[in-house]
Amino acid sequence: MTQLLKTEFEGRVGSTLRLSLWTAMLSVVTLGFYRFWMKTRLRRHFWSAVRPDGTPLEYVGKGIEKFTGFLIALVVLAFLIGVLALVLVYASYAVFQGELEAYLVAALIAVPLIYFASYRAKRYVYARTRWRGIRFGLEPAAGKYTLHAMGHLLLTVLTLGFLWPRMTFKLEKFRTDRTFFGDQRLHQGGRWWGLAKSFLPTLVCIWLGLGLIGRVAFLEAGPQATDSGFFSPSEQMQSLAFVPVLLLLGVFLYLRYRVVALRYLANHKTAGGVGLISRLSFPRVLWINIAGYTLTNICTAIATFVVGAAASAVLVAVYPGLADFGIFASGAVTEGTGISEEGMPSAGVSLAFGLFLYMTTLLFFAVFRQTFVLFPTWRHYAQTLSLTGGEHLADIRQRDRDHAGQAEGMAEAFDLGAAI
Repeated sequence: MTQLLKTEFEGRVGSTLRLSLWTAMLSVVTLGFYRFWMKTRLRRHFWSAVRPDGTPLEYVGKGIEKFTGFLIALVVLAFLIGVLALVLVYASYAVFQGELEAYLVAALIAVPLIYFASYRAKRYVYARTRWRGIRFGLEPAAGKYTLHAMGHLLLTVLTLGFLWPRMTFKLEKFRTDRTFFGDQRLHQGGRWWGLAKSFLPTLVCIWLGLGLIGRVAFLEAGPQATDSGFFSPSEQMQSLAFVPVLLLLGVFLYLRYRVVALRYLANHKTAGGVGLISRLSFPRVLWINIAGYTLTNICTAIATFVVGAAASAVLVAVYPGLADFGIFASGAVTEGTGISEEGMPSAGVSLAFGLFLYMTTLLFFAVFRQTFVLFPTWRHYAQTLSLTGGEHLADIRQRDRDHAGQAEGMAEAFDLGAAI
């Protein structure tokens, strides 16, 4: 008889908020150096909250691994991108008498680097994840994955997005079929057209939006069409009005596609006799994001206002003259304020205060997003996931440790490693 194992989630919002706030403050105090240790501590917290069959996941990565990997990748990327940028700018000026073309080519070259970095980041995370003492692993195939991804991306662009579900499936299959749990290789089953139905509404919105944009562009480029009575100005305005509506609808439908695709792919993953059952709910995920981001923005605004008011009080205490004309004033001021007649220190105070508020806002937004969006999402994902074939887990043996050198260095350099 097939044994069904349910997944529990033991995390608490309060502990997540405290850990996020404390590690974020340490990152600010250390000018960002602590962020690598911050992500390590957060991952351990989130991993330990997910407990298939009551046994928590373990994350054994180290902050120093992420930091040294980032430094190595940053030096390599700085050299490569610096030399490449000089060559592209020179060629662009020589051929096109401008630098815009160089920037476009550089952006295109960055795409395969992003795929390369994301695969290496996943390999590191898998190598540092355990369950029941058994290690996960991902084969070293970042270069092959990059070529694979670029080929599917090209086909998707040539078909105007029609093969996007195929790219989603093929890239997931590439990664899954190279993933191990102990000595057992995972397998991604199913077919790519199993995702096509859920993506079709999104594709229709994209095509309609592109059609309306093309129609407006045609009207702008060919006023003779309007003169001939083919189109009227009111029709042009109606076309423009529908574009943002289609954009919002397309984003909504794409979010639904992401959840449906994740559920479909999970339900077709196996590792020998062990399989997954996902009961992800798009309405639930949508509500978590709407309520979570609303609460995140409200709490961020309140916290930033409180900190900003406290900082203003400190500045007024240090420079009493600021109370007479405001922090952001410039120009000549009264004697005894500690500010010169030219107003330069006042401008410096304004700049510093504005930068402080900006960084404070980013800090609080990241902390509250972790607590009110990411945490509930993980909880829903975990509580709707079950394992089948639990009786086969005893047959899985330990695998050799994968060092996965340089950790997530390149992903950190591209800011792809920012997520938990």
